[in-house]
Amino acid sequence: MKKQQPDLNRRSLLKALSIGGTAGVAIAASGISVAHAAETKPSVKHTDSYHETAHIRSYYNSLRS
Repeated sequence: MKKQQPDLNRRSLLKALSIGGTAGVAIAASGISVAHAAETKPSVKHTDSYHETAHIRSYYNSLRS
């Protein structure tokens, strides 16, 4: 009987698929976190004190009724 030689092309393909899949997941995960970080940036300036506005006063008045 002859010994079968390993099929190097198939092994190379399987290695490339596993590495490519892992890299794709890593890129996708980092892309999501970057997009999420961009969305969570506050666009409103924060002030140090509380400001009661007309709509807040209206809400407080509705609670008293």
